[in-house]
Amino acid sequence: MFKKVLPVLALVALVALLAVACGESTPAASPTATATRSSPSPVPKVESTATAVPQTTAATETGGTAPSGTVTEVKLNDPGGSGRYVFAPAKLSFKVGDTVNFKLVSEAEFHTFTADDLKIDQSVDANQTVEFSHTFDKAGTFKLYCIPHESLGMVGEITVQ
Repeated sequence: MFKKVLPVLALVALVALLAVACGESTPAASPTATATRSSPSPVPKVESTATAVPQTTAATETGGTAPSGTVTEVKLNDPGGSGRYVFAPAKLSFKVGDTVNFKLVSEAEFHTFTADDLKIDQSVDANQTVEFSHTFDKAGTFKLYCIPHESLGMVGEITVQ
């Protein structure tokens, strides 16, 4: 019986060696990397086009009007900061022709200050401040929202009279 098994084992061993020798070569495995959670690519910083204005006036949540040329500060709040996804103030009111210098202050997360119909779309990285100016050229009430947090209630409105 040993005489019959020996040739079969030799043949199996030979086939196995040929399969290994002639098989596809696979590149050596690279060291195992530890999975890490990566942040989205940073959004390019927006340089201020506004000149410094010594007076700061914030529009109120009840619809106060900021005179042309003033700085209107809007806080972009989140749970990592003040606890809720909100604009503070959430309602802003201006007049047609007003040029407003906005100062957007983000808390602990990335936010946007977006009003599509006014062609406003400013990004603000976590713990950053971005300043920009905008001249309001049409009257109406416009939806303001944060792109990543709109569904979480971070919405507001801009009224232009």
